[in-house]
Amino acid sequence: MNDKLTLQLFAFDCNDIPASQHDNAVKAIKKFGAALRATGRQQNVSGTRFTRSHDLSVVNTPLEKFRVKELADSDGSGACVMLDRTADLMDKVGVRLANTPEEERPSQVFLTIVTFGRDNASTKTTYEKLHDMIAHQSYVYKWKFFLMTDFSINMEKLGIPEENTVLIKKTEKNWFSRPFEELTEIMLKNLSPER
Repeated sequence: MNDKLTLQLFAFDCNDIPASQHDNAVKAIKKFGAALRATGRQQNVSGTRFTRSHDLSVVNTPLEKFRVKELADSDGSGACVMLDRTADLMDKVGVRLANTPEEERPSQVFLTIVTFGRDNASTKTTYEKLHDMIAHQSYVYKWKFFLMTDFSINMEKLGIPEENTVLIKKTEKNWFSRPFEELTEIMLKNLSPER
């Protein structure tokens, strides 16, 4: 294992973000990224931004080269395919890591799911299946899972610990500032110090 490397994975649901929140989301994500970079720990990012009609994927990009673009765009459908896209991301990354030489594999893998409601458009994956996948990766491979959502039911159904969950309140003027600050605090506590 590469004890100096963390892999940050993100599954980002965009379809309930109004245009008025787009700039706030981008600013919050940039601030979050800056806090992670400030740790001095080497971190790579992989992830998917999912809408019903289009996915934006990021694959193993060094955190310092990651650029937030189109990340918070919505296709306006309101469709949430969080279960399918998160399972696909986990499968693809799992295969990639299995094919990576042991000494190059990250010593930490974190997956953060950002979702704005109950899944309503997945066709392949159920909550039970994703719950089992999360439990397996947590127990066998020591992945850590984080959730940012406006529904606590997601946390319960996915088996993500309450201490790793941040609730988004759509009643707040800026949906993202406080939640990403909370996520930053949680993430920093879980990151191994640079060795």
